[in-house]
Amino acid sequence: MNFTKPVVAGVDLTPTSTHVLAHAAQIAAAEGVPLEVVYVVFPGLLPHRPGCKPHPDTVDAAVRQAKQKLAQCVSQIGGAGEIRQQVLVGRPADEIHALVDRLNAGLLVISANHPNRKRLGTVASRCVRTVHCDVLLLRDREETLFRRVAACVDLSKTSEVVLARAIEETTGETELEILHVMYPPDRNTWGEVLGEEAKQEAIHQREEAEAAMARLVAGFADELKARKWKTTLLESTVPSVELTCHIADIAADLVVLGTRGHSKLGAVFLGTNAERLLHDAPVSVLAVRA
Repeated sequence: MNFTKPVVAGVDLTPTSTHVLAHAAQIAAAEGVPLEVVYVVFPGLLPHRPGCKPHPDTVDAAVRQAKQKLAQCVSQIGGAGEIRQQVLVGRPADEIHALVDRLNAGLLVISANHPNRKRLGTVASRCVRTVHCDVLLLRDREETLFRRVAACVDLSKTSEVVLARAIEETTGETELEILHVMYPPDRNTWGEVLGEEAKQEAIHQREEAEAAMARLVAGFADELKARKWKTTLLESTVPSVELTCHIADIAADLVVLGTRGHSKLGAVFLGTNAERLLHDAPVSVLAVRA
């Protein structure tokens, strides 16, 4: 993360907002940058007659109430650094995106869960695809320190950025696993085992993957000295499922992964593994703009 850029925390004023705010405040204070806390009033959810827009007085009253609740939420986290508060009006994902751009923020922290269901919320899903900074999607949690971090790397050049951000999220007590999942090189598209010649090629491909992982880790030798870490190379005909199950098996509480860049429409391409983790795994995710 760029240590000169502010952190933005998007909150929905549900009970999870205190945890989102506390985590964002800790990051901002540690890096010496301001924290911008934002709540967005969506007029479409306010009382109104069918076919009509909410009355301006209704919107104004909702903004006043939101400012009071936001101030109360901020007051609960105690002695943090500089915290600015904003209440905006509009579609939440759009307003958060615009705010991140205006501030040139380095990180957006937002709750991953739909307020009433244990799945990825619509606002969180849109934000991770549209904002131009790293996004930390927090599942329900009270701790502000992560104990087990999994860095999911594809062994491309972007893996260096992902691993660097994962290391930033660790301390000497954190367990870091550097993880790569590959399709079994000795199987075809339908999962059928190939012939002997293909098996020899598969051995070669596995060795290449192991060598690439070793080169990646070697580039961070100094940073990893004081940390608990290991590398894992998995094979599966359904890599997305294998990754999600493995994350659950090791009880990781944060997964760091890279996104694939923006399309012409401004949305972020997410790989299948990232999509499944975001929607299915009960774990916080740091989506890195690599």
